[in-house]
Amino acid sequence: MAPISYQGPMQSDAKPEHTHSQTAEASLGAGQPGLTVRAILADKGDEIFTVAPQTTVKEVVAELNRRRVGALVVVDAGNRAVGIVSERDIVRNADSKGLEVFEKPVQDIMTPNPKTCFPEDKLETIMKQMTEGRFRHLPVLDGGKLCGLVSIGDVVRHRMLEIEYENLKMRQAIVG
Repeated sequence: MAPISYQGPMQSDAKPEHTHSQTAEASLGAGQPGLTVRAILADKGDEIFTVAPQTTVKEVVAELNRRRVGALVVVDAGNRAVGIVSERDIVRNADSKGLEVFEKPVQDIMTPNPKTCFPEDKLETIMKQMTEGRFRHLPVLDGGKLCGLVSIGDVVRHRMLEIEYENLKMRQAIVG
């Protein structure tokens, strides 16, 4: 029989302890690759800031400032997304229509029928959609109901975590 130092681990040997804090998932705060919109909503919460179509642009500006967000979803009486209004929409309209735009209802300047996504959508998919469409906010629908809003910042942050996770897993595979 070979000396103990040359023998491989035996089934009866004590297993090395592995704590949760030593896992890649815990270190990065990321789950498995292929993150979805649902992961973003789980992290940031599902609070959605909305306004009614008849809200004045001046009130919208105040709400954007108060909430410290870049966009609001415009919803009808049934809480269905009928539009989205962003800081960019307000600036463009103030430039072309003058200061009287602030007294108009938001439905006059909002982007109607906004593109939407679903909780199951992959981050790569919505990142591409937002980049190609040149918009920064995407309402999230679940079963036809508004359940969240994701920004390009949310998507980039979570995609970076996913890439860091993949990188760490590759390093672990190489090192052993």
